[in-house]
Amino acid sequence: MTGDQSPKSGSGTGAGSGPGKSEERRAPTDEELDATPPLPLVVWAARCASYFLALGGIMLVSYAVYGFDTDPNSFPPGFRLNPLQAAVNFVWGLAGTLVGFFRPRHATAFVLAFAAFYTVIAGFGTFEGSALGMHLGTPAKIFYWVVVAFAWTAGLYALLKRSDRP
Repeated sequence: MTGDQSPKSGSGTGAGSGPGKSEERRAPTDEELDATPPLPLVVWAARCASYFLALGGIMLVSYAVYGFDTDPNSFPPGFRLNPLQAAVNFVWGLAGTLVGFFRPRHATAFVLAFAAFYTVIAGFGTFEGSALGMHLGTPAKIFYWVVVAFAWTAGLYALLKRSDRP
């Protein structure tokens, strides 16, 4: 066999053999895309947890570089998290990102659990001054209460909408 010859076709190993390999998948038409239902609000709420993933990750890397005893107030506004708070945000953000993008059917359960957890954090931070060792400043308290309100709204709306089905 010379360099420009190919093996005999029909051996079953060519690019066109096997299930799904014979023809290219066609792109959906505009009408098909218009008929696709939009993602529920609760899935988008779970996807918003990627903000917590990014913020927690940035802060954990910052603490790894500058030391975990660094004063959180030395960081710019919006990034003044202590290491525990950054780790908690990172874990919840990772879970929410995975649920929102890869397991959207679990979005309602995740958003309700997220809302319950951060309600406890915001409540302890507001009324006790410290939330499980995380000292929250006034901007952080306001931020957590806004996040909690949005999460409860999205989660309960999805839960009520699900129970309205016949």
